[in-house]
Amino acid sequence: MVQTIDLIRKNDKRLSAADKLIEAAGPLFADRPFDAVSTRELAKAANVNLSAISYHFGNKEGLYEAVFKKIIEDLQPVRSGFRSFMEAGANAAKKNPDLQREIIRTFVSAFIEKVISSENPRWRMRLMIREVHQAGPCFDMVMKGHIDIMHDLLGNLVALILGKPSRDPKVVLVSHSILGLCLQYALNQALISHRLEWDGYGEKEVAILKQETVAMAFAMLGLTPKQSTEG
Repeated sequence: MVQTIDLIRKNDKRLSAADKLIEAAGPLFADRPFDAVSTRELAKAANVNLSAISYHFGNKEGLYEAVFKKIIEDLQPVRSGFRSFMEAGANAAKKNPDLQREIIRTFVSAFIEKVISSENPRWRMRLMIREVHQAGPCFDMVMKGHIDIMHDLLGNLVALILGKPSRDPKVVLVSHSILGLCLQYALNQALISHRLEWDGYGEKEVAILKQETVAMAFAMLGLTPKQSTEG
């Protein structure tokens, strides 16, 4: 079973000035471009002295980098949980369409649960995706520290199912497409709810997201219902 994320926040009174700055800076950097967020605003949001930024991080760039380090650290349980699940099933899934389908179904369903969970702040996803889209200064940290790992975990199974090398363009793009489908449900919740005339995501709506996304993943991988039940 994929392990859960433990994102319990510390009591604010226990946080150091550095911790307060990191927690306050993340949402601000996610909502506006880096240059549009002033050091004075960051210090005010964290309720610390302005000098704390230079003392703990050197400058605003150092604080920006520290925010990404904290995000990657907080996502370690997610990576570990998915790694344990995927590596345990990968070898057994070879030439076994039924098991391949089950692993894909579980991976997609669990990933959707994680990205839409209230424990996974939307600002964090927005900030990471913008950094990647703009190839910002923390691009390599985000890719190597989290995104590459998640892509490779899914990509290894996709490669096995498609019978291609893990770095084959089709393997990379299919893996990217499946993960992107899951991520967009959190990033575009208002749009999706509007288009489907939903009042947010309840248990019924999440079940539909999982069901339809799993079906799309099966289609991309050539895992049709007939193949997986009779093959």
